[in-house]
Amino acid sequence: MKPVEHNLPVTINQILSWVKQCTAQERDIILKELITDKQALQFASEKSLAKDWISEEEDEAWKNL
Repeated sequence: MKPVEHNLPVTINQILSWVKQCTAQERDIILKELITDKQALQFASEKSLAKDWISEEEDEAWKNL
């Protein structure tokens, strides 16, 4: 499994910088929206999960399924 490439007009660092400028209430709203948005949650989790999933050992373990 390879990480998904994207063509976003902004970088993740730009998004994080913007979020850091939000109030605590605004950040809570953003977080609640992200948690209920399955695609956003999947995107946010992808890099973290890739550390365990993208490996020769993992491919070997799942090759017969």
